[in-house]
Amino acid sequence: MEIGDGPAAVSMDENAFPVLTEDQVRCVSDYGSTESLEGGRVLYSRGATDFDCFLVLDGVIDVYQEGRPGDSPADRTVAVLAERQFTGELSLLHRNKSLVQAVTRDDCTVVRLRAAQLRTLMANEPELAQLVLRAFMQRRLRYLRMGLGTVLLAGPPDSGDMLRIRGFLNRIDYPVRQLDPAEDEAVDMLRDYDVRADARWPIVICRPGSYMQNPTISEVAECLGLRERLDDLGTVDVAVVGAGPSGLAAAVYAASEGLSTVVVEGMAPGGQAGTSSMIENYLGFPLGISGHDLATRAQVQAVKFGARIALPYTVEELHCDRTPYVLRMSDGEELSARTVIVATGAHYRRLDLPELPRFEGNGIHYAATALEGSCCQDEEVFVVGGANSAGQAAVFLSQVAAHVRMLVRGPALSRSMSRYLSTRIEASAKISVHTRSEVIELRGSGHLQSVRWRDDSTGESLDTPSTNAFLMLGAVPNTAWLTGCLETDDKGFIRVGGDVADTSAYPDGSRPTGLESSIPGVFAVGDVRSGSVKRVASSVGEGSVVVAAVHQALERG
Repeated sequence: MEIGDGPAAVSMDENAFPVLTEDQVRCVSDYGSTESLEGGRVLYSRGATDFDCFLVLDGVIDVYQEGRPGDSPADRTVAVLAERQFTGELSLLHRNKSLVQAVTRDDCTVVRLRAAQLRTLMANEPELAQLVLRAFMQRRLRYLRMGLGTVLLAGPPDSGDMLRIRGFLNRIDYPVRQLDPAEDEAVDMLRDYDVRADARWPIVICRPGSYMQNPTISEVAECLGLRERLDDLGTVDVAVVGAGPSGLAAAVYAASEGLSTVVVEGMAPGGQAGTSSMIENYLGFPLGISGHDLATRAQVQAVKFGARIALPYTVEELHCDRTPYVLRMSDGEELSARTVIVATGAHYRRLDLPELPRFEGNGIHYAATALEGSCCQDEEVFVVGGANSAGQAAVFLSQVAAHVRMLVRGPALSRSMSRYLSTRIEASAKISVHTRSEVIELRGSGHLQSVRWRDDSTGESLDTPSTNAFLMLGAVPNTAWLTGCLETDDKGFIRVGGDVADTSAYPDGSRPTGLESSIPGVFAVGDVRSGSVKRVASSVGEGSVVVAAVHQALERG
């Protein structure tokens, strides 16, 4: 479909830019306000974070990208919206900066929907919610392909800090262009941005006229308008700490049942599962789904029901000695909540090698996504570990690396590894499994250059050239921030329900419900829970069912 005329005509995808029926227009009108706007009115600018959705009743709205000096409106046009079409994309729901600008071409009559009104409509009208979400998601994909709002990231390609920032941007699906300062084209472009020769790499440019030198993830998010404000929330019904599968599931079900819900995440949605290249045994996805795609869909679903996703915020402390509970962030901000769901998951155990910190981010990785895979083209790489995550990493990396060596301390691949993975590993000529083997030294200057490892069954030690090794060794719970607030087992995982020994915080001899911790109204779900099954499906299940117990805790007051 093409809308408009002459040079400004724009090819339009009907899924991304649908035309509503008359009945749908009437339904939308019930949730918003009808307004008459003059021609040339800027409805919202690129970079705006507080903007509305507009349904055109009469007239035309032009949607523009940021242009270069001398560009005509036709050069900048990305969409032309006419009668019964609407503005907006995922930035509106996520309260992020808009990637585009919307301007009335002539006098228009529109239905204006504030963000809260749009969420109410989506909660009450499932058919329209599906249409709007599909359109917003398709538009985001379209804008990403066009490179709208692209961040420039410049630095040595194999730098650990480059991988850190690029990984964050990739996981939130933000468009990024990577520049190698050693290349002539990059030198010329960086000179245009007045980047000094003595700048600290990596350089991040997210707005004209300024750049950041080796910024933190929080600084990047702030520059892009991604940080959710917490100071206007008051006290919420549910605070979910962690946006992995269990945390996102809890957010979806809590928000869909009318509870005010905030998810606090220190990095990006998906947690450890978000780095899985392919999950093939998750119910309902016979062709498999990547952890990234699963997390992205879950995040959109949670936001659709009104949950707020606050990232990147690191929770440093839970004040559990009073109610409502207070979560204190690393930047000093606080969030007050009547109930708390701890879904912080676990991280991989680190090797006990003195040289390890030097190589973390410089050849040592704890995730195997396409980003890390791009560093392994036609090289020999190591995967250390024998459970599902290690198996998924090995299978994925075998598609790009020359060879993958799996080092497993036990006599065989872990009994907890899914059979489909172990079968695929055994059948692959590009994967070799070394049992009863371990890393004894990492070598290199600056970046990893070789791995020294020992076969404990023979006592033989080998030094194998390799610039990338992936460590996926067991689970260590992310509970240090709780500072003894909740009862844990001897490994630091949170005890819940009948496993809780100290129930003194509960009144009148009552006990915690199934997923409730030693503190009433504070719950633990997913990998952070003592005795949990380390599977995505079980984490999603726990995040879903815990909401029933949350309702009980709220009723108790």
